[in-house]
Amino acid sequence: MEEFFASLYEWFGLNPLYSTDMGDQLRGWDITCTDYIGTPWYVIIGWSMIGITIISYALQYHIINSPQFNKKHHWWIMALVIVLLNFLVAFLIPFNSIQSGDFCNLLYLSVSDSIGFGASNAVWSFILFILLTSFKYPRYLGINCRHTTFWKP
Repeated sequence: MEEFFASLYEWFGLNPLYSTDMGDQLRGWDITCTDYIGTPWYVIIGWSMIGITIISYALQYHIINSPQFNKKHHWWIMALVIVLLNFLVAFLIPFNSIQSGDFCNLLYLSVSDSIGFGASNAVWSFILFILLTSFKYPRYLGINCRHTTFWKP
């Protein structure tokens, strides 16, 4: 799973949003600078992104599911909430590591790396939310919001 999330967040080798040192830190490069035996943040943040997005999808389409919450601006509000939550999760974890100095001293990490990783996580969560709301099943199990999608709000 680590390689999957690493390739996803590094945009399949392009990695335009943050440095390779941040990528090493997120893969789990330990504080002693010896091996990838530290916390695998790519996997943890990747699964949290999937979880936040799916829970928000279920909240809109299956739990709230009211006629007052099925307009296109409600879809965009939920998408904005998902993007902000996922940005904050992916920004705060590396940012706290940078602030506490809890990383290998051979790595050069900056706040802009944390912002870039947060932006990458936010974009992937938005893409996942578009995909979740584009397929008819399980969206059609909800009554009121089943026609609210990115493509046809």
